[in-house]
Amino acid sequence: MQLVIGAGEFLGDVVSHTLATEVPLIELGADSDEETLRDAMSGVEIVHICANLWSPARRLRFRKEPPPVLVRVLDAARHAGVRRLVLVSTADVYGPDHNTRINEKSSLKPVHAFEKLKLFEERWLLREASDLEVVVLRPARVFGVGEDWLLPRLLVDMSRGRVWLPLGGRAEQTFIAASDVARACLAAGDRGEPGRSYVIGGFDSTWRSVLESISRAVDVPCEVSSVPYDLAYLRAMGEEMFTPAGAPLWPGIYAVDVLSKPRFYDDSRSRRELTWSPSIGSFEQDIAQMTPWLSGLVRDAKAAVRTAARAR
Repeated sequence: MQLVIGAGEFLGDVVSHTLATEVPLIELGADSDEETLRDAMSGVEIVHICANLWSPARRLRFRKEPPPVLVRVLDAARHAGVRRLVLVSTADVYGPDHNTRINEKSSLKPVHAFEKLKLFEERWLLREASDLEVVVLRPARVFGVGEDWLLPRLLVDMSRGRVWLPLGGRAEQTFIAASDVARACLAAGDRGEPGRSYVIGGFDSTWRSVLESISRAVDVPCEVSSVPYDLAYLRAMGEEMFTPAGAPLWPGIYAVDVLSKPRFYDDSRSRRELTWSPSIGSFEQDIAQMTPWLSGLVRDAKAAVRTAARAR
């Protein structure tokens, strides 16, 4: 029996849905109390922690405080005799300033609060759960139905007919489908080496290509235009200056770097050691099943634009 923490969230729901076809599964929300966690973990061997404990859609501050969700999960896992914890982190812990393809041996150089928090989360769990088997997955840029940070905001601009991206969105990046993250979780639960972190990826593309694919799929004309990085950075810095901690933020400096800087990842070790490989090799390969959701986002964005126009 396996358990997924993160039900009701983008990645947690996709991982649960995918793993349920392969193994007996229980799913719980990240806000479950300790008693509920202990009851759910009874008889569970592997726990997949997919909850987004720090939302990049909000203004974050880095503090070295144990994440309450991880504290509850670890206590419940010990009480129930769970053997292994699989933590889904992010490859962004390596930071935005590498000029070569990143692998597990690359330097960890987080810059933004979200990146630092995720790395602290990894290190805390590896240190505190030394009596359990802990495996960490670091996925590249994750996409899929229900993604709730980047695509919904970019589609608001698309609904207006033009999307302004830093450097035109031409920076090459590694993307991975959420369903492939789930397959990597299954492999890590079975074959991951305790105490080790694995980079997982899917394919290389650009944000410009992603938005052009969406434009064709939902039949909405969209022109992707370029804005200088420095200008986008200054605008984001201004947004952060006037946004209280914990409040929604768009675009922040982290978002500007995610959209503009190359982030290449080499996941050859995870493919070799986990005997895992992604099933989605391009955004177009997954676009058909994403189209109804994307169309709904565009409809909502257009309605919001019309409402804002009437209010003026």
